Amino acid sequence: MSETCVSRLTAAGRSAVAVIGVCGPRAAVFISACYCAATQTPRRAGQIRYGTWRPQPDAAENETPQQRDGESVVVTPLAADHFEIHGHGGAAAVSRIMDSLVQLGATPVDTAAWKQHVLRCQGEPDETLIVEAEQVLSQCTTRANAAIALQQYRGALLDWTVGWINRIGSEPHSIDELRTSAAEIAQRQSLGRHLTEPYRVVLAGPPNVGKSSLVNRLVGYGRSITHDEAGTTRDVVDCDTVIGGLPIRLGDTAGIRSGGGVIEQEGIRRGALAIAAADLVLLVIDPSTADSVDAIEQTIDSLNSSGEVIPVLNKADCIEDGMFSADRPQRSIKTIATPQDSGAANGTVDAATGDDAGDGLIELASAIVNRLRPRRLPARAPLPINVRQARWMSLIADSPDAASASERLQALRSGAECS
Repeated sequence: MSETCVSRLTAAGRSAVAVIGVCGPRAAVFISACYCAATQTPRRAGQIRYGTWRPQPDAAENETPQQRDGESVVVTPLAADHFEIHGHGGAAAVSRIMDSLVQLGATPVDTAAWKQHVLRCQGEPDETLIVEAEQVLSQCTTRANAAIALQQYRGALLDWTVGWINRIGSEPHSIDELRTSAAEIAQRQSLGRHLTEPYRVVLAGPPNVGKSSLVNRLVGYGRSITHDEAGTTRDVVDCDTVIGGLPIRLGDTAGIRSGGGVIEQEGIRRGALAIAAADLVLLVIDPSTADSVDAIEQTIDSLNSSGEVIPVLNKADCIEDGMFSADRPQRSIKTIATPQDSGAANGTVDAATGDDAGDGLIELASAIVNRLRPRRLPARAPLPINVRQARWMSLIADSPDAASASERLQALRSGAECS
């Protein structure tokens, strides 16, 4: 007999409402022990029932009189052995409900194990690839990423895997085609990783060229302190935003230069570490520092040779005819962002819907999106969405023969870890 499990289904942290799931053969017994419905009509699946949640007598000995009065909740029976409890989102309220169910004999599980448990209770096949896709889908923070994860939840990778398991067994000569297909899918692992992890975009360049002002304009508020004096930024200042549907973590770094005090040099060192870990670096200069762009780019390349770099010429309104001896600065994206631009008055820059205000920010936002995600994923395209899937996909692409490929496809489907 399957055990009865309980899990918090909403994200951890403060919220107005929290949802707790209870599923298993004794779920109805546990619910009845603590829940007093406002009406005595029989429960029906899908029905919303308001009532009060009261802990068991032995659990209530140390409760305050107010707590013993119970917690207002809404209980929804999804099936005879499957319930959802909707209540106050505060940590104490959630803990009281969870603790009372655990004391009755329910087993607490995390959200990943919860979905598998529900499938077992319903007698449905326990497909790890679908469970993993649902877990990623629940963590997506943008609509664009959620749409991609939803395709995997609907079976894009599972269908590809099952199709090849069946085919490679009867057509071992198709191994080369499988290797090619798996290699193509494995190359998408960066996209899969960034469904839940923001892209890291770091602004780097000389001091006082407007890096902090650009950050503020991109996010739409005054995240970084700005001032006309060089060296205002002494550490890496991070902020999360969304550009063109992509979750992005912008990193504002200290200006790259020699000299300066101990604190400034520590800030430059931390900036170098941020550059080394970046998915994309915005190399920001202004007209007065344009001649140093090659040297700074060499510094960036020495720190992150595999990363992408977009040159940005800020304070473009200060450009004068014949100012540059080389055409490199002329080929940079030209922007206008000054310490007076807090960002709050202008709002967030959106590469998809924003209007061109003549300050170059829309062009810059579009360049960021196109560089980070240059190709649109076709509908129903299989995608590895976690490290386990990506590793197996790479191994499938390197399979020496049809037999080993079949074993690796089965391992990918079953949820086996890749050693």
